[in-house]
Amino acid sequence: MRRFKSALTAVAALAAFAGVGAAAAPAQAATYCTTKGQKYFCAYGIASTQLDNGTTQQFVVGSDHTVWTNWTYPDGNWNGWVSMGGWVQSQIVIDHLQGSLSYFTIAAIGSDGNYWFRLREDNGTWTPWQVSCAVSDTGPLCP
Repeated sequence: MRRFKSALTAVAALAAFAGVGAAAAPAQAATYCTTKGQKYFCAYGIASTQLDNGTTQQFVVGSDHTVWTNWTYPDGNWNGWVSMGGWVQSQIVIDHLQGSLSYFTIAAIGSDGNYWFRLREDNGTWTPWQVSCAVSDTGPLCP
């Protein structure tokens, strides 16, 4: 629990930083790129990380403003894009938590202008989208 609370502090700090012009207005990000068949906002880029087992996982903001993810298998083949839901208007920030490359958060600015995040557990499960604890401390992941 201690490492999670420190991670939430980091997410809150990122939220404060992101509020200082990190979010591009949707009109500014109207140019699309394509990677592995997925159309995404070029201005938001591709967020990528490597997990403890060597898996590469990527995240993009699709042309529908939804977060999409794709990952490799041990043989190097890609799974295919899977929607993670949400509606975001900024790049995706990955923040690894203490002790594991497989335990991390993804975060971005939502449609309401607030910082939203999802937590990936070591076992690969994801929490639902939650607004930053700096915005509302009543979320299930807030200390």
